[in-house]
Amino acid sequence: MTIEINYLTVLLAAAVLSAIGSLLWAAGRSLLNQYGALLRDQLADHRADIGARQEADRRRLDQFESAIDAYAGRVARLEHDMRTAPTHDDLKRLHARIDGVVKELHDVAGDLKALNQKVEGIGRTLGLIHEFMLTGGSSK
Repeated sequence: MTIEINYLTVLLAAAVLSAIGSLLWAAGRSLLNQYGALLRDQLADHRADIGARQEADRRRLDQFESAIDAYAGRVARLEHDMRTAPTHDDLKRLHARIDGVVKELHDVAGDLKALNQKVEGIGRTLGLIHEFMLTGGSSK
């Protein structure tokens, strides 16, 4: 059995193989183009998403920085108030002075009571003198 290969058969086989190869190449190229377009779209979406996230992060960072600045101002005021606030020694001295003033007021109140008693005695004496003068010096 001898197989005769003629040029027409080889040409036909080459044409069929070439057509199949061309179809495979065209299909592969189409799939790669579609996949490339899909990747391009995904990359564009990803970049847009990253840009939006970065902008949101930037806004949040700005808010944090402004909040930190506000807190820093409040802390500075508190530190200033703490430096200028009276110390325990100042409060002890103030308490001692207040105690002294209270003692002096207590003494003044006692003096006023004694003076009031004297004034009442003088008033009684004047009342008696007045009555004596009204009655003409006679005792009843």
